[in-house]
Parts: sequence; structure tokens; C-alpha cells
Amino acid sequence: MGNNDFDVVVVGSGVIGHSIAFRLKRDAPRLKVAVLGDPVNSLQASRAAAGMLAPFCECDKADRFFEFCRESLNKFPAFLEELISVSKVPVHFSSAGALMFASAYRETWKARQTFFADADVPHEIWNAATVRRRAPYLSQGCGEVMWVEEGRVNNRQMHDALMRASRKLGVHVLEANVSGFIRKNSTIASAVTDSGNINGARVVLASGSWSSQLARVLEISVPLKPIKGQMCRVQLDAHFTDYTLHGGATYIAPRREENGFVIGSTMEDRGFDPSVEDEVIDRMIDAAAEILPCLTTARLVESWAGLRPAAADLMPIMGKSRRYDNLFYSSGHYRNGILMTPNQADYMADIIQGTRDDEIAEFSPSRYDL
Repeated sequence: MGNNDFDVVVVGSGVIGHSIAFRLKRDAPRLKVAVLGDPVNSLQASRAAAGMLAPFCECDKADRFFEFCRESLNKFPAFLEELISVSKVPVHFSSAGALMFASAYRETWKARQTFFADADVPHEIWNAATVRRRAPYLSQGCGEVMWVEEGRVNNRQMHDALMRASRKLGVHVLEANVSGFIRKNSTIASAVTDSGNINGARVVLASGSWSSQLARVLEISVPLKPIKGQMCRVQLDAHFTDYTLHGGATYIAPRREENGFVIGSTMEDRGFDPSVEDEVIDRMIDAAAEILPCLTTARLVESWAGLRPAAADLMPIMGKSRRYDNLFYSSGHYRNGILMTPNQADYMADIIQGTRDDEIAEFSPSRYDL
């Protein structure tokens, strides 16, 4: 096997791509694995997220997607412990939970409580007196509050740790743009990059919103598009809360290690537009301050736009291709790419290595004849 020949080539340098490489190398150290991708793309995906691990606040029914996300949340402590032990990069993780506000979920408030009870989701209902005791910094207009047992991770630190771990485990990391593929009948022989061709016995397409563009080179139409989210981070002199705050149209995710908060996010179908609009950021901060009044004095540190990869049915696309014998997909994770990272890494590593044959039908590329 030559220097440019690999057992597995992962196209995509975000947390999804690197976590697949990480799990493959931990499972089978002898595998030759490469991760390819323009790191700029990860700035608008993996590093753009707020790090919320929110299967309960994001879902409203106990379907297979919910169960997969819940499994992934449960895997996070062990996954991060393993990742940190390899990378030696600290990754902040919180299991303080999240707060949801009746004032923001008026129409679905009772239905959500019923769902949480039926699905055995750990939660508590706080009346006004309890809110004043446990979260006195919240606006008095928030009304009844529900605490939900969820998590939060510093996704930028996690991405840093995954990139460092890849290199430490011997993964070939090539920060180069993939512009195409060389095909031989029903297989993909090579990925074409700015730095030359990289040959792979198996190829994994894990490029987030850019997966559909790369698939077109293979004459495959992936029903996936970017959904833009404008976000910002503000900073205060003191730390106010460890809870993630869900306000319906907005969320506030604490960054305790920075005395800051990530505030987001818009949902815009505007293609690959990375622009940030000051007036949009101002409106988000104003909306967040209605929940957490201390934000009126917070200093704006940074603002950015992320691009969420959304499939037509808003389900991830994970599994083996029907069109090419050696092609696999892991994309379309939409709003939950960070949350799904540990479980999808295990799932995809098993499928790639052939130790799992039963793909989850709701996630399978076959539903789109890919």
C-alpha cells in the first residue's frame, strides 16, 4: 500500500468525519485512515454550533431519531473521557440540564410534559417560588419553568480534541479541498484534492452541507441543503447560570469557562451565504435579554453564521451507498450534529467495518436511492 493508499478515506474534517476516524482507529489500529477536507468548512458547521446536547428539548415524540439522540447523550461522558485521554486536550462538559419556559411553549406545554412522562425523561416543573430560589436571575415574566436533564459541550474544544486525537492515532489529515473523485465502474478509486489524489478502499462522505455538492460529481442527487443560523457570543464579568435556556424562538447556552453565553439562532434557507447581519444579532440579544435580563449589559465578543446540513425529511443520512460498492454516507445531521457525534461514530464504524448489517431504515441512504 502506497503513501496515498488508504483503507478508509473520510471526506469531511468536522466532528462527524474526525469522530468516525477516531472510532475506526480505536477499534482497528492497523487500519490506514485519512481525513480530507477544507478546515474553513468546519468553521461554518462543527465550530459554529452552541454545543447543546438537547434530545429532549429538540424532539416531541419517541421515534427512532429520538432514541438515537438519547443514546448519544448517554455516551457523551465515556466518549469525552476516551477522547481526552488520547488527545490531552481539555473539553468542557456540563450535565446541569436545561430550562424550558411555559411562556415560550404555550401551545405545546402540556403535551411536552406528557411526552416527557411517557418517555421517562428526567424533568421537574418549577413554580414561581422555585424559580426565584433556583434561578433568581431569570426574568419574572418567564412563568412556570421545566428543568430537563440534558447536557452541553464546548464543541470547539471537542473539535480540537478530535483533530489532535486523529493525528496522535496515526490518521493522515490532509487539510485540502476535495474537488472530485475518480471512479472505476461501481467503485470510487480516489478522491481528487488540491494536493493530489488520495486512494481509498472505502470512502466516507461526511462533508455536512457540502456533501450534496460532492455527490453531484458522482452523478448522485442528495436531497440536502444548508440552513443558515446566525449566532453570537457575549461575555459578562460574572457567571450567572449553568443551565441552557430554551426560549422557543431563541436559546442561551452558557460558556462557563469564558463567563459567556452563546445566543442563537436564526433558521434561514439562503444557500451557502455566510454573511452576518448586525440588526439580526441585535434582535437575538434583545430577545435573549427578555429571558436573562443581565444580558443587557453583556459585551458582544463575536458573531458568526453556521450552515446546518438538512435533508429533505430532516433525518440524518447514514449508511452504505446503493450506487457505489465502497461509498458510505454520514451527513444531514441538521441541528443535532454535535449531539449525535458519539453514537454516529460507533454506528458508522460498525457499518464501514462490516460488523453491522442492519441499517436504521429512517437514516439509510437507500430511502433516497443513494
